[in-house]
Amino acid sequence: ELCNSMRIGRFYRVLGIPAHVHQWPNVTWSVEANSVQLWEPECDCHKVSGSFQELLKATACSPWRFSAIVAHCFGLDVAPPGLYNTLKLSLLLSLVQTRRDAKETFYSLDLLVATTDTLILDRLMTYSLSLACRGVRHQASGELFASLSRDEHGAGTANIHAGSALLATGGICMLGDLGCYKKDRLDSIQSVLESHTVSVFIPGKKYGEDADQQLSFPVQCSFWALTDISRRSGRTDCAVLGTAEMGSLPLQLADAFGLVIQCRDRVGEEAVLAQTVHTLQRAVQPGKPQYSSSWEFSSQEYQELIAHAQSLQVELSPVAEKIIHGYYMASRRVRTQSQSVNMSVASIKLLISLAEAHCKLCLRTCVLEEDAVIAVLLCENSVTLKHGASALIIPPDAVFPCDLGDVDGLHRRDATLDELHQNILRFIYTYAPGADTYIAEE
Repeated sequence: ELCNSMRIGRFYRVLGIPAHVHQWPNVTWSVEANSVQLWEPECDCHKVSGSFQELLKATACSPWRFSAIVAHCFGLDVAPPGLYNTLKLSLLLSLVQTRRDAKETFYSLDLLVATTDTLILDRLMTYSLSLACRGVRHQASGELFASLSRDEHGAGTANIHAGSALLATGGICMLGDLGCYKKDRLDSIQSVLESHTVSVFIPGKKYGEDADQQLSFPVQCSFWALTDISRRSGRTDCAVLGTAEMGSLPLQLADAFGLVIQCRDRVGEEAVLAQTVHTLQRAVQPGKPQYSSSWEFSSQEYQELIAHAQSLQVELSPVAEKIIHGYYMASRRVRTQSQSVNMSVASIKLLISLAEAHCKLCLRTCVLEEDAVIAVLLCENSVTLKHGASALIIPPDAVFPCDLGDVDGLHRRDATLDELHQNILRFIYTYAPGADTYIAEE
């Protein structure tokens, strides 16, 4: 009865007597349990640091600036400011959105990063993983979902061992470079991404039961993964305008991830030099400020910001809802007709999830039209990488179209995002059925 009251991946308080301690691939110990109670770790009311509060006041003139600077200054232990800003923002959004609410509904945001520089981005994602409430770094040779063994010290029944994904329940499971995985494991990852469940088959004869059993476990974590696009898949680069090489990954697997980010440095060799200088200075002078920017935040401050943002309850405004619904309807119509691409209902969930996460990261409780614009730009870039450009033409790095090294850069970004906002409205007005009832032509 006690076992049946437990779920793999959750926290429990167990009262009992240590019965057996032994060593498997991982250290394991057995307890003769008398009492098992679900335990939710106490969530301290994290306060946003004074530095972030000052930044919030300083950027109150724009709904986009706070999150832009937060992303720009993120992960300075790994990468210099200005590099990989779209990825940094996406990692922060995933950290903020990955949670379970009071009704036991789980929210997640999966990321697939396409790059030629897996080393630096792996480090950046590993750093981000350390800020999650629960983060598990999976090794390709280990068990990802679940495995079985015979209980040698009990009645000979089956022991179910949780893999990395189940142990990451409520947090992030980082898969690393998917090029290191075999095809059957990639198929399993795709299946779990689509269904959010993993099934375990228990043969009855092997484990002393009369009948076979099939158990299903919910997978409640966000997945982060990399793909090395220098490993060619044979896909023609420009078969469709805007599509990107996905390395050795099948397109169906890339589709199963909510958000695909391509990290390609616009400044080429300058980016390599900036990264090299940054890494050397961090190694030679650890802890010393490297940049003259007035904004620099510690990992502890980011952890507190993420924890506070996670706890916010947000509500979708009618205007934001219309933007999301209108974009989905217009995009589905355009892509179905021109590319035979089916925009599933999961796209709506992704858009809402991105908009809510951006709203929370900006420490607001009402999802604004501007949050929906960021969600649309990230989603459209992701779909374009997989299936090609649509009638909504946006730049490859639409969320960070210019350098943010100074105030002028922030002004230029605001102006560009305002223009892209208008492009989105025109796209909706032109292609979404019935859009003229809620979007004025002017």
